[in-house]
Amino acid sequence: MMDRDKLIIEAVKSGNNTVPKILSWLERNGTPSSQPTVSRSLAELIADQRIRSEGRGRATVYLYDDYHDYFSVPGAHRRAVPYNADLIDQYLPNETKWFSPQQLKEMVEVGGGAEMDASTYSRAIAQKLLVDLAYASSNLEGNTYSYIDTEVLVQYGKVAEGKESNETLMILNHKAAINYLIDYIEDIEVDVREFKTMHSLLAAGLVDERQVGTVRQHIVGVGNSAYVPLSIPARLEDEFQKIANKAAQIVDPFEQSLFLMTMISYVQFFVDVNKRTGRLMANVPLLKAGLSPLSFLNVDKAEYMRGLLSFYELGRADVIASAYAKGYVASASRYHAYIGRDRSEIELEARNRVELHRAVKEYVEGSLELGQKLGDDYYFQEFDGVVADDHDAFVVLLRKAISNLHDGNHVVYGIRRRAFDEYANLPAYGRSNTP
Repeated sequence: MMDRDKLIIEAVKSGNNTVPKILSWLERNGTPSSQPTVSRSLAELIADQRIRSEGRGRATVYLYDDYHDYFSVPGAHRRAVPYNADLIDQYLPNETKWFSPQQLKEMVEVGGGAEMDASTYSRAIAQKLLVDLAYASSNLEGNTYSYIDTEVLVQYGKVAEGKESNETLMILNHKAAINYLIDYIEDIEVDVREFKTMHSLLAAGLVDERQVGTVRQHIVGVGNSAYVPLSIPARLEDEFQKIANKAAQIVDPFEQSLFLMTMISYVQFFVDVNKRTGRLMANVPLLKAGLSPLSFLNVDKAEYMRGLLSFYELGRADVIASAYAKGYVASASRYHAYIGRDRSEIELEARNRVELHRAVKEYVEGSLELGQKLGDDYYFQEFDGVVADDHDAFVVLLRKAISNLHDGNHVVYGIRRRAFDEYANLPAYGRSNTP
């Protein structure tokens, strides 16, 4: 933190809570600054939860934010904070705004907005979302699978060596849950039944089967937190229903997404896997709106966890909103390539994804066996699983996939690194590398 920022905090602490008063205080203390400089510093200090503001325009006043002081004390030593029903009851759909106008503007700009139905768009981004979200969401839980290991597991079912079985199952459960989102996005409703369905897919085999998709029957705690969730099943049922009712009324997909992610985590309805359930449900409004999903790849883990704790213990949503918005803006472009594609091509790939990947891999393997890249005859065969009406369009798609193979994407098709490197050096059909 710059010296000027420290002085501004000191000024605010001493009661100089407007820009003119802060400017005067700085000058009296030998550090004169311009209004634009102070305004810029104040904006940064607010973003870093060092100072908070109240009011607008000339009426804006600045107050010291004790956020960092509060969390400097370990969770076990902070005063217990019981469940606060007001956080749900006082949230007014389409009136309460957790995102700032600037955050919403930035997310809308990068989120795209596919001119296709939700089902087609979801299928178009399916393969990338499967790996991205399965990896990132599991990583937030401490899973040690790498991105590449996750990709191999999700696409080819190969378990990484040296990993715990529950880590593997966590990722496979994510795959099942994400596939459910993709396959049924048009039918999925924002309601308690869907919350329970999502939990069932994510928690299968990881918690006692009697606790899968059902309200918990005993007390739970939250690690490194002073938050004490509700413990009465009937109350949990009531609060969960309130969440569903309010979420269903929210029009803006980003606000609805953040509300779902945060509130499902907060209530702790299930014995475990609450945050994962919240993260997957958070993508429902985005996918339904044809927006880029929130994969959590670029969500800062520390800020995400601190954001949830800030909501649990302090009732403030600004920190988790910031983590969400920054992560979304950073990762949304990963899915832009699919938005502008021809709808028929997207649907064709969605129908024949397995056959396409197999055909690309077989082309590379056949080329290695021949000692040169296969010729056009390869494309004139009948491909297993591809219906006759799709054949010609499939060949166009296959040619494109093969021509676009490179050292960064070959693993998607199950092609090992050494095999691809050898393939890349092969001559074209009918030619030779021998001088």
